[in-house]
Amino acid sequence: MSFEVLVLSDTHIPARTQQQPDAVIEAAESAPDLIVHAGDLVDEEVLRSLERFAPVQAVAGNMDPQELLQQLPRRREIDAGGIAIGVMHGDALSSPRSGSSEELVDEFPGMDVVITGHTHVPGLTFLNGVWIFNPGSPTDPRGGSECAFGWIEIDAGGIQFSLRVF
Repeated sequence: MSFEVLVLSDTHIPARTQQQPDAVIEAAESAPDLIVHAGDLVDEEVLRSLERFAPVQAVAGNMDPQELLQQLPRRREIDAGGIAIGVMHGDALSSPRSGSSEELVDEFPGMDVVITGHTHVPGLTFLNGVWIFNPGSPTDPRGGSECAFGWIEIDAGGIQFSLRVF
């Protein structure tokens, strides 16, 4: 039996678009076990709309309004199917534009995976035994990337990451 996680960041709704893209809704409708959002939701309604599909674990980002900053932590640690995951938007790092993989690993000792956002550029890095996953942005891609979000599947065989580009 696998444990599936839909991974989002930098949705910026309604600043970049009025609603989640169809590709994100279709993924959410496939019944993941968990949805993780790595910040810059921009509107509380993004949380509510995602909660219709699965439990949501989210962190606040630098573009989130005060109401979300009061509700959401800036970092969190979660257990997802027996895998330790740290989540942080990434803007508070000393070099957030570069992804700062070393700082992310240092920020979350003992984690198997660190999910981050902020750059709007998807990426997957393995450093010092930790996977660092940035799902990009489904509404505002940057750096030559396309609209994207992530998917993690955890089972007895390990952790599988995929990027859903549309």
